[in-house]
Amino acid sequence: MSAALLALLVAATPAGRVFALDAAKSTLRYHVVHRFHDVTGVSSSLEGRAVLQADGRVLAMVRAPIASFDSGERNRDAHMREATAAARFPFVVFKGFARLGPGSAAPARSVTVETRMEGEVELHGVKKPVVVPLEIDLSPDGTARARGSFEVSLDAFGVE
Repeated sequence: MSAALLALLVAATPAGRVFALDAAKSTLRYHVVHRFHDVTGVSSSLEGRAVLQADGRVLAMVRAPIASFDSGERNRDAHMREATAAARFPFVVFKGFARLGPGSAAPARSVTVETRMEGEVELHGVKKPVVVPLEIDLSPDGTARARGSFEVSLDAFGVE
């Protein structure tokens, strides 16, 4: 499975800037390699937040309902919901933290920052560590766009 283009909107707080995921502009794309075929799909039903602190630390959480995964084949999607026990574990969740560096919280001009976000993915009731290389576009208007990709083994999460 690989992921995501996330558009983030910002609000300032004393603890830093809180970015809320802009669901209308965000997607999680996934690619599953099966012994008989490869499957690519998307979810546009994401929720998430990120806090960018004044010292450049970022804490983030993004989740997507398993039921929103769309491979273009309804029977395959129904089987995936069954295999991942989506009724019992309805979301795939990513939580992580990264460091952007001081001054990233309020750039004077648009900048692109490359970093790594360390965190965990929860799927099928199982949590596994993951490191996600990220490219984050920060704008002076307070918006940000993050792109990252990582691999997940469904076997590691107990999904048959």
